[in-house]
Amino acid sequence: MLTTVVSFILVLGFLVFVHELGHYLAARHVGVRVERFSIGFPPKAFGKTIGETEYVLSWIPLGGYVKLYGQNIDDEDPNDPRNYAAKSKLQRLYILAAGPAMNLIAAVLLMAVVYMLGVQTPDYRLTPPFLAGVEQGSPAAESGFQPGDRIIALEGAPIHSWKELFDTIEQQAIRHDRLQFQVERSGHEQTLLVDPTAFMNGGDFGWEPVIPPVVGSFGEDSPAQAAGMQVGDRIVAVNGKSIITWGEVPGAIQATQGRPVEITVERQGGEHTYTVTPRFDAGHDRWLIHIALGMHTVRHNPVEALVLGTKRLTGLTESTLVFLGRLLTGQGSLNSLGGPVKIGVVIGQAARTGAVDLIFLMSFISLQLGIFNLLPIPALDGGHMFMIGLETVNRAPLSARLRERTQMIGLSLLLLLILFVTYNDVLHMVTGGRAG
Repeated sequence: MLTTVVSFILVLGFLVFVHELGHYLAARHVGVRVERFSIGFPPKAFGKTIGETEYVLSWIPLGGYVKLYGQNIDDEDPNDPRNYAAKSKLQRLYILAAGPAMNLIAAVLLMAVVYMLGVQTPDYRLTPPFLAGVEQGSPAAESGFQPGDRIIALEGAPIHSWKELFDTIEQQAIRHDRLQFQVERSGHEQTLLVDPTAFMNGGDFGWEPVIPPVVGSFGEDSPAQAAGMQVGDRIVAVNGKSIITWGEVPGAIQATQGRPVEITVERQGGEHTYTVTPRFDAGHDRWLIHIALGMHTVRHNPVEALVLGTKRLTGLTESTLVFLGRLLTGQGSLNSLGGPVKIGVVIGQAARTGAVDLIFLMSFISLQLGIFNLLPIPALDGGHMFMIGLETVNRAPLSARLRERTQMIGLSLLLLLILFVTYNDVLHMVTGGRAG
């Protein structure tokens, strides 16, 4: 819990700082006086005035703000050159857009760092995409997939590995109402049509890859390693029962209920059998021998990382915009939105997993902050930009009363949305994700 809370505050604080720094630098660039730069919302925890600006840390770590002289209705002065209201429409748009732009720039740079540090990927993703099993009633089963299928093409693009398949799904899922898969089954080709939302909602599609049962690493104090098994061993049998895919191993170990198990492995063309005593893991509520899949890490130089990171974020942006479009047309569900609680939990999990996962998540959240703040919702940067657009169309400033009312409505809607997604987060945690 402490890791989750501290990580949440630090990550969100950094991304809010980046956002508000954009507004601050743009305002200073065009000569607007910045009265306050706050990370967090009141009440104030700490503040220090430097020059004409008060720099503040506040207790509620769910955002931040830059208070500009003249941005509020009660201190507008078009005759003061340092007043926000005295600036041209383009200058005001520049100040408003700078915050989201900084988040988008940060997202690109952070994602580039991810590719430079290297992403760990299971070795099986380099193997041909054969299906070991299909969960009954799952989207995969409803789409017609069967155990033994080999996926050979998606939307006409040849598929040679699980990595190619997952990458192509990410690129194509947002562009089609139906995805066309070509599979090879019993020597014949079949065409299967799949609803792409099955991949976009974060759920389990329901297919089980054929994963070679090769030992990639051992956990701490592994019973399997103590018995003599080695990295690179291919498990061929457990208690005399043949093993074809990695997914069969956990069930075979669990079935022993802690009794010693005979594990036969293939190594350098020969077979070896070891007696392994599983250990009960209370955290997983399972009997384990503490072996793991093989993993490989691919790192890229800065230029490659920047290109790959930008490409990845472009796909995530398209997915976000499609999701928002479906929400607006009634095809999506608000239950898919995550609030502060869910974000905090995910940040905590990423922090415990490792630096690469945490930086990837920071990039993703920064991207979402940039996109969300550009939406034409009153009280957001995009809402203010929209009002400037209306001024241009109207060829006159909007009345103070209209602006004040739209800001209050927008703020109320945002608060209701935050309360809803927070309630939804807590409900999902209490029910184990079965709600909604």
